[in-house]
Amino acid sequence: MGCQRLWGLSELKYKLIVYLIMLKLDRTYSNSGNLFEQKEEVTHYVGMSKEKIGKVFAYLNSVAFNYTLGNPPKMDKAAFSTRKN
Repeated sequence: MGCQRLWGLSELKYKLIVYLIMLKLDRTYSNSGNLFEQKEEVTHYVGMSKEKIGKVFAYLNSVAFNYTLGNPPKMDKAAFSTRKN
């Protein structure tokens, strides 16, 4: 109750913040694997050339980020500029 008063939060907001802090990622969904065991996702690419894997990767990125294949969006470099306008 002390932190809640100190921060000036309502009880609902305080409980929400505590709940979000207490959440943990579900680490059972995925793992990093190791050198000797191949994950199921890797089996699709076994035997493919690097060029073919690159084309698959480019296609999957275009679908995931919603742009036409071969025409990726340009990065906005103004966000990283240190110059003052």
